[in-house]
Amino acid sequence: MMASISTGSKAIDALLGGGIHTGMITDIYGESGSGKSQLCFTLCAHCTKGAASSLFIDTAGTFRPERIVEISGTKLSLDKITYVRALTTIDQMNATKKILEVRPTLVVVDSLTSLFSTEYSGPERHRALMKYLRELALLAISSGCAIVVTNMVRSAPPITLIDQAGRNVAQAVIPWQQREYLGSSVSIYSHMRMKLEIVDVVNSSFQAVLMQPAGRGPAPFTITTLGISDQK
Repeated sequence: MMASISTGSKAIDALLGGGIHTGMITDIYGESGSGKSQLCFTLCAHCTKGAASSLFIDTAGTFRPERIVEISGTKLSLDKITYVRALTTIDQMNATKKILEVRPTLVVVDSLTSLFSTEYSGPERHRALMKYLRELALLAISSGCAIVVTNMVRSAPPITLIDQAGRNVAQAVIPWQQREYLGSSVSIYSHMRMKLEIVDVVNSSFQAVLMQPAGRGPAPFTITTLGISDQK
């Protein structure tokens, strides 16, 4: 089985110590449009090039088979991907059983928390998510597969600006105050956590920052017809 899977970007691979590692959970989070799903498609395509199989658990309708074909260059790549559309958290949890059946090199959960956010609330949401992540972590270790989960961010409450007379004049949201949704629970069982950020969407400029363990960075990247790649 492959020891690591290339993200398509040498800069991101270096940031991660060689790519996405097998036997681990790698948490990829960021705002909408930052490249999370595109990274997942690129990883699946690279797995099929190496004759490895993938399991794609889709909780939000993000799966795009045509993108994987475009990145890999062949429709045969789809034969090596087991696709599961999870409509409930029970579907999402049951899909993990396929890891032992399919024995994939790569497992993608895109996205991790969307269904938990609608079906649970309060402390129970955290407990249910941590139980699910614990099972994923054990499966990653026991089966030796690489598990990639994607997650969204939420903004911290805006800062209120006050003038000399004590009047509220404006509110501002600081970009770095964006926090991973349910991040305190996700971080417990994630071996690596990486945040994707939009730098310039018009010029397809993005960057990846390794959050856990803290590493050097950021790593710039772009998104092309061939998926994630290095900026020229």
